[in-house]
Amino acid sequence: MRHSVQNEKQQIVELQALLGSKYEVLCHIGGGGMAQVFLARHSGHGGAFAVKVLAEYLAQDPQVVARFEQEARTAASLSGHPNIVPIFDIGSGNGMHYLIMQFISGQNLSSYLSEHGKLAPADALNVVAQTATGLVWSESKHIVHRDLKPANILLDQTGRIVILDFGLSKLADVATGLTRPGESLGTPYYMSPEQIRGEPCDLRSDLYSLGIILYELLAGCRPFEADSIVAIQMAHLAAPVSLLRTADPSLPEACEVFVQKLLQKRREDRYQSPQELLDELQKLGATSGPGKLRPKVNVALEARLAEPVSAISATGAISPPTSVTTHPIPEATWSASAATISPDMPRPHFATIPPPALTAPTPSIQKPRDKRRFLWIAGGVFAAIVMVAVLFLSLVPAPPAPELNDAYGRMLLVPAGDFIYGENSPDSPRPRQTISLKGFYVDETEVSNKEYKQFADATGHTAPKSADFTTAPDNPVVGVTYEDAQAFAAWAGKRLPTEEEWEKAARGVDGRRYPWGQEPWTHGVPTRLQPINSFPDRKSPYGALNMAGNVFEWTASTFPAGNAEFEDMRDVLGTTNFSKVWYTIKGGSFSPHGDVFFQCFMRRGFPPDQQSPVIGLRCVRDLSNPGPFSRWKSLFSR
Repeated sequence: MRHSVQNEKQQIVELQALLGSKYEVLCHIGGGGMAQVFLARHSGHGGAFAVKVLAEYLAQDPQVVARFEQEARTAASLSGHPNIVPIFDIGSGNGMHYLIMQFISGQNLSSYLSEHGKLAPADALNVVAQTATGLVWSESKHIVHRDLKPANILLDQTGRIVILDFGLSKLADVATGLTRPGESLGTPYYMSPEQIRGEPCDLRSDLYSLGIILYELLAGCRPFEADSIVAIQMAHLAAPVSLLRTADPSLPEACEVFVQKLLQKRREDRYQSPQELLDELQKLGATSGPGKLRPKVNVALEARLAEPVSAISATGAISPPTSVTTHPIPEATWSASAATISPDMPRPHFATIPPPALTAPTPSIQKPRDKRRFLWIAGGVFAAIVMVAVLFLSLVPAPPAPELNDAYGRMLLVPAGDFIYGENSPDSPRPRQTISLKGFYVDETEVSNKEYKQFADATGHTAPKSADFTTAPDNPVVGVTYEDAQAFAAWAGKRLPTEEEWEKAARGVDGRRYPWGQEPWTHGVPTRLQPINSFPDRKSPYGALNMAGNVFEWTASTFPAGNAEFEDMRDVLGTTNFSKVWYTIKGGSFSPHGDVFFQCFMRRGFPPDQQSPVIGLRCVRDLSNPGPFSRWKSLFSR
């Protein structure tokens, strides 16, 4: 179910109708790319609940729905422990899938650290001890969290720590097969080395993540920071952990011992169970009960819960549906210099000073020699003006042509400037934002079998083994690895697009969901490859064809693949002999469930040394730099 300001009230009405009179849906309180969360209360006893609703575009995928339902069952099996949020119900109807959990008024640790900075050692050890207590319970159920991080650890108003979102967990001994390549599980800053290597995980992986959290609680920063996901992953695999006491000698030695043992690269060298860690913490006096820390409470949500229960109609709708009103943060106080001019003050009026009167020169009679001198000077001035004009025109670049035609087809101009990139959800790994790109050209179509065959014949590069490579020259080439795609692009004098360039070429500047607009393609969607020039009515704003459908397309941007992707790829290939650095693919495909990825912001990932029958490519080219006299030459060549 998509969330936006415009349809928030309608979403509440739809959810209320589905839940009936048992719950009163109060407002939307958050969410991410997978789901949206609403605040509700029980109509009978008034208890507060959080209702998590699977996103509409994901609810169309049976495998994602199965994953969502597994999340609910997994989390529900952990209910009953004070340090784990309980799940009470799960349901579906009218295309919506939801689970109902306890609403806990509090603040997650990520937000708390941003506001307060690092913790005192006793408070940090209490947080870790409470978390470890919850992990002891999850270990007894053979459940690994796999995404433990400060954002998934909540501090409630009593000082209790509650672990959230076992939705990324997996039964340790059961392979469900529901995690598909392209879905990123785990957060790189907190992932264990075995997660990064794609090995099966147990609770010792969660303990490694807890070690990263303890380091952050004590130092105010994470032990491994870098500019890219790959660099962070490499640090987890090989870089030593800097000593806490080097930065802060006042920290107790015991804190250093805990951190260094939790962050051992080999899981055999860490604490072997949450209970072992908890025992060591308690020996040093750390308590596992509620601590002294207190969260910042969301006053708006508390006020909503304090309101009288609304009347609910027989259809289950509340009247009127409401939402939490947010108020913008006031701007900072103006500086002394800025405060002298108020936006409400009238602008000062500056009088126009008339130019001084010009006195007409007294005419004089020139001699013939003076006339010749005047003509020479005038001619020199004119020549200088012409030279300056030539130089100016040569330095001003000509505007780029709206399209290029080369031996491999037509390329379309994507002008420089801003565009809307990413998903609507602020919690998405790629939240909706406005970014600016330089101008470039993009291929009108995917690279065809015919074009790729020219490359293979000319260079001796191995041809793909796809069934239609030689029989369907106008179909998009498939079965090419990332390295193959790069080689073709270089041979053609082009390159692969970045994810941002691909997305701008597909959706233009207005933030549309699909290349053709906002509405999905629901009827007549092909299920097999089509010629590259098919469906001109569904072209992008710049005229590019099949940027949604036909084949996924390689981009030059890396993808944050993790343990789940590696495990699935191992199951598919029957080997772990594939690259662990993946690249992003975009656009969806004409294959079962490929249309789920038709939305321009959707992404998946794939190993660069592997090929697929649904992955092809499209190239881009930088705007050429015209020569110093190209504009002047063009004026005379017309």
